[in-house]
Amino acid sequence: MTKFIDVHVHPPVEEFLNGPFAPFRDQLAEYFGRPLEIMTTAEIADYYRALDGKAVLLAWSARTATGLPPFRNETVAQMVEEAPDVFVGFGSIDPHRGSAAVASVHRAARNGLRGLKFHPAAQNFTPSDKEFHPIFEAAAEEGLIVLSHTGFTGLGAGTPGGMGIQNRHSNPMFLDDVAATFPQLQIIMAHPSWPWQAEALAVAQHKTNVWIDLSGWSPKYLSAELLNAVRGPLADRTLFGTDFPFITPEKWLRDWETLEMPEELTRKILHDNAARLLGV
Repeated sequence: MTKFIDVHVHPPVEEFLNGPFAPFRDQLAEYFGRPLEIMTTAEIADYYRALDGKAVLLAWSARTATGLPPFRNETVAQMVEEAPDVFVGFGSIDPHRGSAAVASVHRAARNGLRGLKFHPAAQNFTPSDKEFHPIFEAAAEEGLIVLSHTGFTGLGAGTPGGMGIQNRHSNPMFLDDVAATFPQLQIIMAHPSWPWQAEALAVAQHKTNVWIDLSGWSPKYLSAELLNAVRGPLADRTLFGTDFPFITPEKWLRDWETLEMPEELTRKILHDNAARLLGV
């Protein structure tokens, strides 16, 4: 049986690290304190198989905001095709492309992707703005899950001007509007949402179509407020994620063990909740 499902994986392949993340690669390696080494699709698959895990691979599309090429949905779909036993694919949509963005949503579904990844700060958009509603409407029609970055971002962190990235777009309250407007749409708020942790928990506890993932932070740094919600009202809608390659599953799981959580809760967070949401 699969031990875990990592719902937040940026595949460290050539096309990603030397594509849209090329300007951030050295900065992120320094910020997270580990080198970002290129891997092949087969190496990533074997890495997760050796850990008895599955990985949700995320595409990336922010050309309008950054001028950088996307890590294409078709590439992620091909990676899933090469290792369907271990990979699930999420696409990414540049939200500023109007009707072309909506068409891309439907194309992602036809390509077998299970969801869409957004990063409002990097993509320079506010999810609650009505001009972006057709994108979320199309995702709901296709039964696609929306995973959206929330809170502080490591992209550009510790540099003058943050490399132009504005954190404000990733306030989780903007997703409250999306969740209310599209109640059939399943939404994952990625990462502990500091400095808006209370807002994120309020949204997730108010709307049952909203989930949270714990990626991007070591569990030993999770706030008491967040852990209380994970133990209680959000026990069935909390998901394991790492933000690999920036944090490894081994490190995350090792630090989680120090919290001495109940075995049943750990099983839900590491596997069962994601399996139910993804239908795997």
